[in-house]
Amino acid sequence: MPQPLAEKEDFPTILRRARSAVDLLAQLKIPPTPQRFTVAFMHQTGDMPELSQTLNRLIGQDKLTTLSADELFDQYFGRMIEEADLRDASKRIERTVAEVADCIDVASDGAERYGNVLAGFSGQANQLAGVMDETQRMAEMNRQLEARLQSSSREIDQLRDHLNRLEHEANFDGLTGIANRKSMDKTLRDAIAFSAREEKPLCLLMIDIDHFKLFNDTHGHQLGDQVLKLVARYMSDCIKGQDTAARYGGEEFCVILPQTHLHDAAHVGNSIRELVSTKKVINRRTGNLLGQITLSVGVAQLRPGETAGDLLARADEALYLAKQSGRNRVMTEHDVMDQKKG
Repeated sequence: MPQPLAEKEDFPTILRRARSAVDLLAQLKIPPTPQRFTVAFMHQTGDMPELSQTLNRLIGQDKLTTLSADELFDQYFGRMIEEADLRDASKRIERTVAEVADCIDVASDGAERYGNVLAGFSGQANQLAGVMDETQRMAEMNRQLEARLQSSSREIDQLRDHLNRLEHEANFDGLTGIANRKSMDKTLRDAIAFSAREEKPLCLLMIDIDHFKLFNDTHGHQLGDQVLKLVARYMSDCIKGQDTAARYGGEEFCVILPQTHLHDAAHVGNSIRELVSTKKVINRRTGNLLGQITLSVGVAQLRPGETAGDLLARADEALYLAKQSGRNRVMTEHDVMDQKKG
C-alpha cells in the first residue's frame, strides 16, 4: 500500500499532481469521479508502478474508458475496501460470541446458586417460599438466555451470509459472473505452481472483443454490457473441468487451461471465437440488428521457470499479432516467433 503522501511531499507538489490527474481524465473525456481521480492521481505519483504500467498500456491501445478506469480502481484499491468490510464483520462476530458467552456465564452462576438452594432445602415449610422464588428466577433467566441465543443465532446466520457475499464479490466479476482479475491472478499462480511440481503443461488464452470501444460509443454502455455478458457465457460453455474463465479488464478476458498443450489450447480459443461469431447482437428494445461480435485470441504455453507475468506477456503478444493480422482469429506464440524470423 502506498505511504501517506503528506509524509513524503510538500503541498505544491501534491497539488500539481492532482491537477495533472484531472487534466489526464479530461483529455480522455472520462468524468473525474473520486474513484477515477484516485487512479489517475496515483498514476501521476508513480508510487504504484504496476498500476501505471497497466494504465499506460490501456492509453496506448485507446482502451482507457470510464469502465476500465472504474475496474482499475476495483482491482488496485478494492482490496482495501474488502479488507475493511471483513474486519467489520469479524468484529461483529466477536461481539456476538462475547455476548453469548456472557449469557452462558450468568446462566451458569444462576444454576450454581439454584443448586445450592436445593442442597440446603431440608423440607421445612419456612424454606419452601425461598425455593419457589429461586425457581422462578431460574426460569426467567432461562427464558432470557433462550431469547438471547435465538437472537444471536439469527445474527450469526446474517453474518455468515454477509461473509459469503463478500467472498463472492472478492472473487467474481460483478457484471459477467466469471472470475475477476484478482481471482485470476491467484488461480494462475496456483496453476503455475502445480504445473512446475507435476511437470504438466499449462496454457493461457488472452481474448479481446474486436472494436468494442466503437460499439460502446455507437450503441451505449448498456448494450456493451450485454456483449460482455454474452462473451463470458460462451467462454464458460467452451471450457470444462479445471479450466478457468476470467475477466481481465474492460473487454479483455483470460482462460487458464491446466494440463493443456498449445495445440489443444488454440483449439479451445477457436471454439470460443467461432461460437461468439455466430451470434448476432440485437437491440431488444427496438429489434434492430447491431451486427456481429468477433474476438481476437492470443495463446501461450508456460515455459520452465516462467512467471505469471512472463506467460501473460507472451499471450498478450500473440493477441496483438491476431489484431494486427486482421482480427477475428487465433494466434499462438509460435506465430509470433515465425513473424519475428520472417
